[in-house]
Amino acid sequence: MTDDLDFEHFALIIMGHSAFQLLWSGMQLDIFDFLSKNPGASRAEIAEKTGLQPQPARVLLTGLAALKLLLKDGDSYRNSGIADELLVRDRPGNMVDVAGWQAHIVYPGLLDFLESLKRNTNVGLRRFPGEEDNLYQRLAHDPFLEKVFHDAMSSLSLAANAMLVEKVDFSTVRHLVDAGGGDATNAITLARAHPHLRITVFDAPTVCERATANIAAAGLSERIDAYPGDFFKRDFPPGIDCILFAHMMTIWTLEKDTELLRVAHGALPLGGRVILFNMMGNDSEDGPLSTALGSPYFLAIATGQGMLHSWRDYEQCLNAAGFLQTQRLALPRDHGVLTGVK
Repeated sequence: MTDDLDFEHFALIIMGHSAFQLLWSGMQLDIFDFLSKNPGASRAEIAEKTGLQPQPARVLLTGLAALKLLLKDGDSYRNSGIADELLVRDRPGNMVDVAGWQAHIVYPGLLDFLESLKRNTNVGLRRFPGEEDNLYQRLAHDPFLEKVFHDAMSSLSLAANAMLVEKVDFSTVRHLVDAGGGDATNAITLARAHPHLRITVFDAPTVCERATANIAAAGLSERIDAYPGDFFKRDFPPGIDCILFAHMMTIWTLEKDTELLRVAHGALPLGGRVILFNMMGNDSEDGPLSTALGSPYFLAIATGQGMLHSWRDYEQCLNAAGFLQTQRLALPRDHGVLTGVK
């Protein structure tokens, strides 16, 4: 195995918080939005737009250029390709809301990562109000953070849903349950792509309220409904033939994932399907980088149990729960699909 970590990449690791703060500040000051409409603007023009004095503007723009989020030519600046794609608010698939989740939830909670490792529990949860043992239930105590979280999950879902619609066959499915379906972003996208499909969003009561409002606004209340509750405690709805777990199996241990899949197996008819849609870790447990960087959040904040598990992990869970699993379907941005058939 070659040692190909150079000093510049090491600097991004050891000073990663500074890199994020440069990114976050640029977003909050609308620099990327401004440059998307005014490519080639000067430092003085950007400073005037943002209200920054010359020295702070220089610090920020130097940092964004060094990070290759901005491209500098003389005294003119423009967005790099990735910044124009992911950091401009009116671009489909942007990650603006995802950065808000990182700023308000992930960064504060990961201050307790080391202690979480030592105790094998989510110590970072103490930074969020409530007595519950997981972030998802505690978010109900803070409407601002709950909105930050669900806006981020909706943003991630919108980007990922295009892959689900394009790559996964729902033509034989009649009634799909989106387990942990959040604000119904998944359900609305799938319902629009598949007019025959009936969908139920199964999530916490406060989340279902948000989902119901979004479903009504989309004009899909006749085909999509919300089913409030905890799917470890409440039975799945009757008459279903497919259960989707989208970005859900990362939350818990593999033992708990297997337990949930056994419940799903019992709720499905013969021939029914369960679809696991997640970012997938390598079986060799050395990446990809996105899964490695995403896993600390689940240990230190979310539940103290999960991580971005590997393909092989999920296959073993499906087999242990009684499903016959199909071949792996690898998708862009380190995502993948595994389908279990009863």
